[in-house]
Amino acid sequence: MSDTPNLKDEAFFAPDMAALFPSERSTHRPRILLLYGSLRKTSYSRLMAEEAARILERLGCEARLFNPSGLPLVDDATENDPSVQELRELVLWCEGMVWSSPERHGAMTGLMKTQIDWIPLAPIGGVRPTQGKTLAVMQVEGGSQSF
Repeated sequence: MSDTPNLKDEAFFAPDMAALFPSERSTHRPRILLLYGSLRKTSYSRLMAEEAARILERLGCEARLFNPSGLPLVDDATENDPSVQELRELVLWCEGMVWSSPERHGAMTGLMKTQIDWIPLAPIGGVRPTQGKTLAVMQVEGGSQSF
């Protein structure tokens, strides 16, 4: 490695094929949850999430969208709220997530943040609901203050 003098050869390891391809493989399609951050009738973040779901389904995944309409603000309801329960069940069900939000004041929307805030940080059965899951983030209507 003469072209990378600051890297140590002993720090690089050949991939362990057994670790990459475990003997026990999932028997179901990859489960992906899609969240979107706008309730407008013509919501581009929802449309983009729906298109992503169609692509994921075509690639062999099982994709589900969560409709955040009626989801209460955190601290304005309990976790027993039906919308909160539905979101939490979907988060436990999925193996990966896609978040799609328009930009608002240089950040994601409050609706998107509310969904994220309802995902528990505390472990359930010793595992955080987001632990070990893949996340993709999409933004709609990027501007000069894009996140």
